[in-house]
Parts: sequence; C-alpha cells; structure tokens
Amino acid sequence: MNIGKEAEQYVKEYFQRRKVELIKKPRGELGYDFRDKESKLFIEVKGTTAKNITDALFRYFTNTEYEKARSCRKAKQDYQIHLITGIGSDNIKHYKIPGEELLDKGKPEVSWWLPLKKDFRKYELC
Repeated sequence: MNIGKEAEQYVKEYFQRRKVELIKKPRGELGYDFRDKESKLFIEVKGTTAKNITDALFRYFTNTEYEKARSCRKAKQDYQIHLITGIGSDNIKHYKIPGEELLDKGKPEVSWWLPLKKDFRKYELC
C-alpha cells in the first residue's frame, strides 16, 4: 500500500471508531477525498512518512481543495484536513485541521510545471 492509501485507511478507521461512515468521493468530484453520507462533512487526507509535523511538506493544497473548503464554508458544511505523520512507523500521529485555517491563513503561490511528453525521450542519457 502506498503512503496516501495508508493515510486514507487510517482516517477511515478513525471515523469508523466514531460511528461515522466515510464515502470515497465520486469520480469527477474534486477537492476532497471522503465525505459522510449526508454530505455535511468533507475530508481531505494528507499523509507523510515524516515523524515530526515540522518536517512534513503538506502545506501545498490544490485550487480545487481550496475552492471545496470555500464552498463548504458558504454551504455551512464542515471541511477538514487530516494530516497523518509517521506512515510506515510505530509513531503515527493524526492532526485534524479545520478548513477554516486554509481559508483564513492560506496564501496563494505560483508554481510552474513541465508536462512530461513523448518528445522528452530525446533528452534521455544513455
């Protein structure tokens, strides 16, 4: 299982212990990983092998995650970010960050990405 799937499983088990059934987002919906049956709670999961939260590079969120948090605020729904550190170790820690934190304290950053295409083969070193 990869880090993201392990983090998601950890969060699902956390909610199962609290008698909340999480549903994986339907195909085509963006900005979250799970929701509850009533669509009142939306969960974004971030996972890392880092054991200390200060070493976790989870601070980046997509525009769709930000927009989902914003639409939840407007609709009076609950958006939560669950950060799981220490994946793959015996020192797993779980943090629940309200979506309001992302909306109130988040800062936009510009990033550049280079799409990998077939023509990149010409740059391969033998």
